[in-house]
Amino acid sequence: MQRSAAVHRNKLIDLNLLPAELRPRSYPRWYVLGLAAALTGCVLLVPALAIQHSAAQETTRLRDELTLITSRLESAGLDIGQERGLRTQIEQAEQAVAALQAERASLPGASGPLSKDLTLLYSAAPAGMSITATSRSEREVTISGDATSIEGVIAYARTLSQSGSFDDVTIIETTGGAPAMNFAVRVVQ
Repeated sequence: MQRSAAVHRNKLIDLNLLPAELRPRSYPRWYVLGLAAALTGCVLLVPALAIQHSAAQETTRLRDELTLITSRLESAGLDIGQERGLRTQIEQAEQAVAALQAERASLPGASGPLSKDLTLLYSAAPAGMSITATSRSEREVTISGDATSIEGVIAYARTLSQSGSFDDVTIIETTGGAPAMNFAVRVVQ
């Protein structure tokens, strides 16, 4: 009887004025604890998922940067390879230029520009003398032309000799007479 009095007393204390059909359902204790555990798990799981998502995005960004850096390094490697190839070609070209300069230095007339020597050959001719041809061999230049007198040919040879541009000046041929004389002079450089 004591129990029914306690239940009865509880019913009197129950402030729920709703009829029994409209009252909320009373769940067992294990069900409420399971729901609380699930809710706590969700509350803890959402930040973990957010952290995982953020980490995945960061990883993707870093992979993209790594791909970009790798491609730039490969490109730089190609550029370095091309630079090495170009440097090799430049060195070969410089060696060829040096060889050509050495060969040029060994050629006759290398002490001064050839155009200067040719200008001297033509400008040293006195009045009444015309140069019709020049030919060049190893270290020699032969000048031939027409003169009015042997004295003009000798003066021409003397002028070339005194210029200092030639080692030796020789009159090698004179033909014809005074009004129309042919001559040839050889100069050695």
